[in-house]
Amino acid sequence: MADRTIEGVRAAMRVLAQQVEVLPAVGGAQQEEERPDADEQVELILGRDEKLFEANWETDAAQLYRPLQPLTREQLHLYRYFQDGSYRSYFLGNLLEHDRETPVLFAQIGACQVHRRDDGTLQPADLEVKPYLFLALDQISEPVRQSLLDAATANDVRVVNLQEEDELGQRNPSDLRLRAQNKVRYKMHEQEVALALKRLELLEDGAWLVVDGSLQFRPLLSRFSDDSPIPRLIGVAKSFRKDPLFAVGSGARKERYTLHRLLANLDTHHRTTAFGARGGGVVFWYLRLRPQGQMDYPLMGVVKVELVNPSKQRVDSSLIDQLSGALLAERNATPHGVDRRWHAHLYPIFQAERYVQSRLMSREVIRQALRWR
Repeated sequence: MADRTIEGVRAAMRVLAQQVEVLPAVGGAQQEEERPDADEQVELILGRDEKLFEANWETDAAQLYRPLQPLTREQLHLYRYFQDGSYRSYFLGNLLEHDRETPVLFAQIGACQVHRRDDGTLQPADLEVKPYLFLALDQISEPVRQSLLDAATANDVRVVNLQEEDELGQRNPSDLRLRAQNKVRYKMHEQEVALALKRLELLEDGAWLVVDGSLQFRPLLSRFSDDSPIPRLIGVAKSFRKDPLFAVGSGARKERYTLHRLLANLDTHHRTTAFGARGGGVVFWYLRLRPQGQMDYPLMGVVKVELVNPSKQRVDSSLIDQLSGALLAERNATPHGVDRRWHAHLYPIFQAERYVQSRLMSREVIRQALRWR
């Protein structure tokens, strides 16, 4: 697979170098560093039209904070599949054709699901890694564009136009290199959505799928009609936007909370009441996995949990409690000392990410193999 990917990208690079001027990246392919707050930035973009979130999206909304008991795998094995994605992207150089210019980036993007057996052991259930080239196709002439597409698709390398709009790029700056960072991430989420939808059709009775991050992507939400049941899928975010406001209560007693105020009083083994996003099409809540006293700051040890709610009716509180209790039981195994996000990381998600990363070519291989010749 690696050899075919390398040859496919090389073929595309040769086609480009023969027809347009190339300014190679200094020192060879340069790995694009992922922002440490990338997940938070994605949520900010997806939720840019919403800042105030109403409570009252569950059947028993009397309490702002609800106590929970861990629901162990021995009691009820809900979460059997876990999914995460990962990528590595590289700046290869700039193309110049007349007065037009575009950066060229290569990325390997992958998504993996792991299956947990009843004895707790994990095994890969599904894994996809795909190679991509990113550039502004409108900045090269039609003959060059067609020869590039022919060379790339013949070797299963996908070509993505940086100027195509998507949920993460609609308000991006005109700097195409910066635009590419969100485009790569969007393609990863697109791949994750496809893998999740595939799994939902195959889930055995009573089994749930846990995915890393937000569920608020149009390609996912658009697959469910108003009369669809709640899919057995939750999104668990380790980091999340810090700017939302929350409206709790009704009438004259309605009160607003900032995120920091809301979570400052959230005790261990408690969750918040459920809030609604996208008109109630997604409900979400916050769950504290670890005591505040053991963390460096109050938001550590807290995860945000999202649930797709096609009917946009209030969700049964007992279901939210059950899902939250099962998540509490996941806190006992952590990647402490291996991942800085250990305090909010679920170990099977961590393993899914590791499986993907083990299938991505190293920076050294890319730097040596992908040169303009």
